[in-house]
Amino acid sequence: MTTSNHFLPLLHITGLIALLLLSCCQSEPELDSQLLQNTLAYHDPGGNWPKLKTRLYLSSADTAGQENTFEIEMDNSTGYFAHISRKDGKEVVKGIADGKEFYLLDGKHEISAEDRKKYGLTPEDLKWVHSFYGYLYGLPMKLTDDGVHVRDAANSEELEGNTYRVLQVNYDASVGSDNWFFYLDPETYAMEAYRFNHGQPESGEYILLEQEVVVEGIRIPKVRKWYWNKNNAYIGTDSLIKAEPLTTYRI
Repeated sequence: MTTSNHFLPLLHITGLIALLLLSCCQSEPELDSQLLQNTLAYHDPGGNWPKLKTRLYLSSADTAGQENTFEIEMDNSTGYFAHISRKDGKEVVKGIADGKEFYLLDGKHEISAEDRKKYGLTPEDLKWVHSFYGYLYGLPMKLTDDGVHVRDAANSEELEGNTYRVLQVNYDASVGSDNWFFYLDPETYAMEAYRFNHGQPESGEYILLEQEVVVEGIRIPKVRKWYWNKNNAYIGTDSLIKAEPLTTYRI
């Protein structure tokens, strides 16, 4: 899937937007899964996710090696979010602040209808990037959201030559219909891969996680490599280049 701003790995997840919009609806979780408790303790030992304020510098590369860089700003304490990219020498910003959408093109709020379409400055594009990054860069903490059902798989599973403990996750019908599987190191409980499908094992994709960046006390995977379930073909790579404290906002 390609957007007007940068390459993103292909995601064909039924009900994904509804699922990921749970980022604003988190409640105090009841953690029946011991594995979930363990991986949360590994990735976010201080419980910092709800108050995280950060700017992430990211890069996406496709199978041809074409690379695009962009930034994500998040203040989870207020719900502030911004996606910053560049195209045709212009800075393109779409975000949410105080529960309201905002869009900037080279720092200006006045944007023509033609440029809004050209640069992806639309509610649909904003909803997509907000949902995508709010969920994937918030894992495994996002597994405590309302409507998410987590259970420990009975058996360990092998993936790419490694043996993992597995979390099986599904969602309320109003939230999403895909099946997700999270692969945890059996000793540290670090999340090292995840997989989703649309009901058939050969559908969907899996993602291998490499290295980590510690962001405000949270261990976030640095590299995500995407593959098709059906044939193990490589799709693309997302990389977290660096992170810094968020001290200024776009509006």
